[in-house]
Amino acid sequence: MAPKKPLITRQYEPIWLKLKSLPPREAETIGVSIIANRLLHARIIKAVIKEKWMDIGFKIELDDRRARLDYVKKNSEITFYLTRTLGKDDF
Repeated sequence: MAPKKPLITRQYEPIWLKLKSLPPREAETIGVSIIANRLLHARIIKAVIKEKWMDIGFKIELDDRRARLDYVKKNSEITFYLTRTLGKDDF
């Protein structure tokens, strides 16, 4: 039996995984913060947004709802927020 290969994650995937694993209220208000060189902010934001769009399982979980990824930049810190809308089952 061949040894298992280690699961390789993409560089910015852990940020997205942490954000989507937060309870909805926490994801909307507290979010996930990282500190990075300001020259890399655009790249990091674009990569985290791409991670959201590549996550097919997350889209299936949402069903008829939507999720919006927002961010706030303050000096060297970027904070990502995830806001989920209400669906028909929420009423």
